Amino acid sequence: MFKSLSQFWALNSAQKKWFVRCWWQFAIWHIRIQYLPYHWWKMRLFNSLNNNSGRSLSFSLQDAIRLSEMAARHHVFRINCLRRCVVQQQLLAEYDYETTLHFGVAKQDSRLKAHCWLTHQGKLINDGPEVVSTYTELKLAGEQSQQILAALR
Repeated sequence: MFKSLSQFWALNSAQKKWFVRCWWQFAIWHIRIQYLPYHWWKMRLFNSLNNNSGRSLSFSLQDAIRLSEMAARHHVFRINCLRRCVVQQQLLAEYDYETTLHFGVAKQDSRLKAHCWLTHQGKLINDGPEVVSTYTELKLAGEQSQQILAALR
């Protein structure tokens, strides 16, 4: 715990602000996904989020992802891949980063597992290639997306 606090206080003000925004957005999205019907939040998930704000981050895309992952790890809720991707995609869109949300499945011990990740300009940004390579990416139709998202909840 002490190490985490010292890491947080070592951040500059823009990074702290980003961390806190991520933390709150994780809470909001956790509640949406956990307690609201899929049809109430699905449009935010699949609509284009780029709003051409003209704003730019004062730190790198890699730092933005690293800080959001740190916020997810230190959250009161369990922040899974879906929540991470949605929040990262939403916040990065505010800074004109176009990201693509990918879904994949894998069979493990006779069970189907689902996972999601983000890419930016064709490059994986929020997961390791060693993890993503174990999943078969899906190209989703509307009804399939609901089934996959139910597995990720």
